[in-house]
Amino acid sequence: MRVADLLDTLERLAPAALAQPGDNCGLLVGEREAGVARVLTALELTDAVLAEASAGGYDTIITHHPLLFSPVRSLVESHPRERLLRASVREGISLIACHTNLDAATGGLADIAGRALGLQDMAPLEAAPANRYKLVGFVPRDEVQRVAAAVFAAGAGAIGGYRDCAFSTEGVGWFTALPGSHPTVGEVSIPERTPEVRWETVVPANSLAGAIRAFLGAHPYEEPAFDVYPTQDVLARVGLGRVGMLSAPTTLRELAARSAALFEAGMAKWSGDGERSVRRVAVLPGSGRGMIEAAAGQCEVLITGDLSYHVAEEAAERGLCVIDVPHGDVEWWAFRRWVGERLAPELTAEGVELLVSRDWRSPWSLASPGRVLAVPSVSPREGDMMNEAPRVKQARVWIDGGSRGNPGPSAIGVVLEDGGGRVLETLSQAIGVGTNNVAEYRALLAGLEMAKRLEVREVEVISDSELLVRQMRGEYRVKNEGLKPLHAEARELAAGLDSFSIRHVGREQNSRADALVNEALDEQ
Repeated sequence: MRVADLLDTLERLAPAALAQPGDNCGLLVGEREAGVARVLTALELTDAVLAEASAGGYDTIITHHPLLFSPVRSLVESHPRERLLRASVREGISLIACHTNLDAATGGLADIAGRALGLQDMAPLEAAPANRYKLVGFVPRDEVQRVAAAVFAAGAGAIGGYRDCAFSTEGVGWFTALPGSHPTVGEVSIPERTPEVRWETVVPANSLAGAIRAFLGAHPYEEPAFDVYPTQDVLARVGLGRVGMLSAPTTLRELAARSAALFEAGMAKWSGDGERSVRRVAVLPGSGRGMIEAAAGQCEVLITGDLSYHVAEEAAERGLCVIDVPHGDVEWWAFRRWVGERLAPELTAEGVELLVSRDWRSPWSLASPGRVLAVPSVSPREGDMMNEAPRVKQARVWIDGGSRGNPGPSAIGVVLEDGGGRVLETLSQAIGVGTNNVAEYRALLAGLEMAKRLEVREVEVISDSELLVRQMRGEYRVKNEGLKPLHAEARELAAGLDSFSIRHVGREQNSRADALVNEALDEQ
């Protein structure tokens, strides 16, 4: 695979046209014709990530956050960004970013977060502008099919899940060829009236120049007549954030705690009455401080990051509850899952090795991890200010994952209990389309992350997947390329514990986790 081929794959998964104005997505460092054999993914490029790529022999790094936003005015070692640029070039490592285009895309970070929350009937919180044009041409009746085929081949005519979309009406073309011209129809200096078709189609902005060239090249006339109009439409299924309905109402307090646990965040804070019942929810991975006005008219609560004191006040004035989960935590959680669910199958099919960085770390540390904080704006109650997750040293984690169709709609179930058998936390979560084995590994990762968040140091995992258990014990090799990054991540999490063990049980003994899987699948 070449870098150009990888960029084509990423364009299909997260079209660059969906990026916000001023964003810097795509190839940042490297050559389009360079080879791609090993790809490392991370939320952003850091010295640690670059060192990991260099030591591991990776030729390409894909990040969510672009290294370059503003112009580079120098390349000095003393500046962190410039130092990383110099090192990337020196190591021959290509750098690619998928940022707000990935946030907005179908199957992107917003979709993943919304599905994980169980949102139904999802739609974009802010639909993406179509950023396309209407190309209208006037073509002799017998030449329409040939001209249309050329323009479609240049990237025109796509609307949602349809291609080769156009409209035509018949009419009469009027013209008089002047001396020196060479008319295809009619004669010089004689007024001509000839049957023509007004043919029109839509063209993405980044394909417009090519579509015009194709139109002119295929048209039989010496001077083809055509018009180009900008459109003002939006893309109904893609855009920033997702808004939808929970399957059942919950309280703001419960939703905040659930969000912190689901997105494996160290903390979450909310603004509003913790006991308020909410059901219509919006989620926007990353920074949503500019989306308060848009969200207020569409939902009861917005889950996002980077919300300031004044933004929370504005939300309260508009009657909107907000839950602030750390920016990087939600994006990193969703980005890793996008890599596993969407990118890994594409690249492994091409023989490319793909790994999620083990060395990227959030710049934030928490003095009191695992907490959910409330910022009461309505009727503050005693106890609203802080709820702390229970602390245990030892735990058993029962896990299960399943897919209806294999591959098909998938879900995971996790039950974490202390040494005395007291259930501390459970998880029932849909994870999109995948295989049984991927779901089993995703359940393992969720269970280990849950234990990590609760600061459990000694973990026994119990699973009814013999394959997963034997692979984690080292008794079976991991041959499936799609499982390798999940297995590596699980081994890393397990290595961070004081004690880790895993054992196999029959399905009938794992009924609680199995029921949680089926519960999530039934709600899809």
